Amino acid sequence: MRRDYRLYELSEGEFEELVVKICIKWLGEGVTPFAPGRDGGRDGKFNGKAECFPSASLPLEGQVVLQAKHVAVFDKSCSDKDFERLLKKEHPKIRRLAKNGLCDHYMVFTNRRYTGGADEKLIASITTLGVKSAHIIGIERLNTALDEMQHLRAWLPNRKDPIPFRFEPDDLIEVIGAVHDYAEGSVASAFNSARDFEKLKLREEKNKINELSDDYYNQIIVSNSFPHFARIDHFLKNPRNTQIAALYHDSADELKQKILAARAEFAMFDNVFAFLIEEIQKKRAALKGKRRMISIMLHYMYANCDIGSKKLPETKLTDHAHA
Repeated sequence: MRRDYRLYELSEGEFEELVVKICIKWLGEGVTPFAPGRDGGRDGKFNGKAECFPSASLPLEGQVVLQAKHVAVFDKSCSDKDFERLLKKEHPKIRRLAKNGLCDHYMVFTNRRYTGGADEKLIASITTLGVKSAHIIGIERLNTALDEMQHLRAWLPNRKDPIPFRFEPDDLIEVIGAVHDYAEGSVASAFNSARDFEKLKLREEKNKINELSDDYYNQIIVSNSFPHFARIDHFLKNPRNTQIAALYHDSADELKQKILAARAEFAMFDNVFAFLIEEIQKKRAALKGKRRMISIMLHYMYANCDIGSKKLPETKLTDHAHA
């Protein structure tokens, strides 16, 4: 089985650094990384004759522009519409660079799954901008490169992480702060009963599927968090809070996918909550006076089915069928 290097756990800066290191091997020592900021749409560049890309017999030659497109979740593809939109935003920059003689070849690196059909379509759109060739390097090729380059495997920032996965909590902390301020100054809505919200949002089946203990559910989620859910629900659905709601959904999507990918690392879902709360609390300065809202917000995500599984994994379904 091919090894998964969990590149979705890297930060954007770490992923860009990985791309540059791979390109030094493929293109040559002349690869130049660009500092973060207004870099004209380029993460890096190379000028000359490549060492071995796309092959040693027919290497690229000329001005090569490198672009990194990292995504913080594991289940994304090059055929996703959002990836197509990301590349289209780069088109004016690519056209300008090509016109100025600064881009003969354009290389896009992404930790998304590579899909042939999407690859052909996206490359065709880039080659109309004046470049001689365009290349999309997906997660499969990056994993192969890491298989071949021991020094890069040793360099990976997440290689020795003692934690099951990494995530960036800044967006979620902003949501927690906004909801906390709203809840502090709001009056109770008519829909504020823990029992009402539980009846509408959560079924006992979900706890069994996710292996959440009855004690945690009843003593912590129901007793401590449910009474706050109505206000969170009201806040996120208010049209005036669209931007905060978008941050919430982005954070929930990232957490859901990372939890699913690392679920085997946790004995119970109770442990998932404990891990997330501990990691988010590391940002103590930004959470002063609001730390109680961390668990409430995570429990709301679970109750609202934004994190956690809604059905048994296929392996468990099979086991049940043969039981």
